[in-house]
Amino acid sequence: MTSNSKARELFGGAMVVNLPNGYADVSDIREVPDHQEIYLDASGFSSIIVEIAERVSEPPTDDEALKFHFEDIVEEQDTGRIWQTDSANLPLFPPNTPCHTLLATTTPPPAPNGNIQRPLTPKFTAIILTLIRLVPQATDIVVTINIPHIPGQQEPSDDGAVNFEQGKFGSLVEEGVRIRDEVWRTLQVKDWGLFDGGEQSIDG
Repeated sequence: MTSNSKARELFGGAMVVNLPNGYADVSDIREVPDHQEIYLDASGFSSIIVEIAERVSEPPTDDEALKFHFEDIVEEQDTGRIWQTDSANLPLFPPNTPCHTLLATTTPPPAPNGNIQRPLTPKFTAIILTLIRLVPQATDIVVTINIPHIPGQQEPSDDGAVNFEQGKFGSLVEEGVRIRDEVWRTLQVKDWGLFDGGEQSIDG
């Protein structure tokens, strides 16, 4: 466990994962759907969502399923763009568990008729999404890190330095990537009955 994170129980302890100390469990202040766990950055605007979903079988490939889950969370009026995709290894899951990730952005439409955007409207939101495919359990686990970039709220060092076209993602996204990597390293299923798919261990 890194010094700035701690183990969190998800879904009543059926899963565990390390998340940053500064993230608060949203269920402590409002109702959260049973298939989701949501954590908010207490000192910023970022959020982490862990969601259990029925496995997407159409489209058929893992890459297409990854894009499907991303498109599912993009607001209808927003513009989404995927910048990077990759695969990952999960040391605490059964061998060869499919795991795929993407880095994307969503951009809201401009204010109508030249009006000023509402306060705290993000210029864009960076999304770091991980898709874990549990084939025997017919389940997709989707971990989404949402990082809104709100004018005047980002790190001073990021001023003018964020340019996704040039691969310059800024400190907020870099921190999000570190959180994602810690999720990969520490996410573990303690009770496979959560998925109604029977028992399964790291040995398969």
